[in-house]
Amino acid sequence: MIIFILLWLLLVLYSFTRQDLNLTWYNQLTTPLQTLGWYQRPLVTLIFIFLSLLFFSCYLYCLRKHSTPGWNVLFLIAFMGIFAYPMFSYDLFNYLFNAKMILIYHANPYLQTAIEFSPDPSLRFMQNVHTPAPYAYGWTMASLLPGLVWFSGKFTLAFWAMKVFIAGFWLGQLWILKKLVTKLFPVEPWRFWLFALNPLVLVETLINGHNDVVMMFLALLAYMFWLNYAKLKAFIFLLLSASIKYATVVLLPTFHLRGGKLDIPAWSSLALLAVMFTRPDQLHSWYLIWAFSFAVLAKPKWLVSLFTALTFGALLRYTPYIYFGHWDPPVYFLRNLIWASSLVLTPLLLKFFKA
Repeated sequence: MIIFILLWLLLVLYSFTRQDLNLTWYNQLTTPLQTLGWYQRPLVTLIFIFLSLLFFSCYLYCLRKHSTPGWNVLFLIAFMGIFAYPMFSYDLFNYLFNAKMILIYHANPYLQTAIEFSPDPSLRFMQNVHTPAPYAYGWTMASLLPGLVWFSGKFTLAFWAMKVFIAGFWLGQLWILKKLVTKLFPVEPWRFWLFALNPLVLVETLINGHNDVVMMFLALLAYMFWLNYAKLKAFIFLLLSASIKYATVVLLPTFHLRGGKLDIPAWSSLALLAVMFTRPDQLHSWYLIWAFSFAVLAKPKWLVSLFTALTFGALLRYTPYIYFGHWDPPVYFLRNLIWASSLVLTPLLLKFFKA
């Protein structure tokens, strides 16, 4: 676990190689890292591949040797991630600005766009400033809580507040998963750590700060109520989950079923994976967190192995973006080729989980 924590720290530091050049932040620390990331792409690409492979190897080794941490280490991992830069996405900045539009500018982010507030310095390091908020109303309302820090006038404090908010839901999801694994798989506690220490989940949630973990916290909470025959509560929390990003609405039919042979987590993971492919031009790596959250609870170990393999490829598929510095061709093709190639790991992981 010491090596795992050190590798996590290196990834946190590495995140600043992707810091936007228009954001002068932690300047003495980040300037040399920015120079490395933006002007020495072959080298920074190799560093990313090396760190990712080491991190995944250490992850599997910890699972194999049952070298799993206590909650104090999970809190440490979350704390370290709060200070990381969202290296593969600008979404966190949009979360922050949409909240700022409501609280400071008294504007509706669904009717107005960020570009209408062009004097705001945040627009220098934002993307998608010409489009209204793409998230459901539940997320926009939830983001107002960390958004209150905007009244301090400090961007850094608002950034940290949003990262703390996301990290809190990550810990909440782990708490629910712990209860579910203990209930459903009392002799297979590794299922909990399979999610808790997964490199893709850690990078996309604690470094990139995506709100998918909020949606999945509510979806798993709904499933826990469903197992306890509290159908009304399950229905309410599943609707709340869908109010974050819509995707989990596909689970509503599944949650109306109950049968001894029906594996709800397995069907849920496959349904959420299918949702990703409804927008083939938007196959973002962090969307895999939806399916993986339920896959670790699926009975078939081949399914667990399949989704674990996909998380490996989902992180490594950022490699072409780092090398080329953009999302234009051939990056899209190479990314999906890397992701599809990761499926060859499924049989190896199946042997690993059966051992």
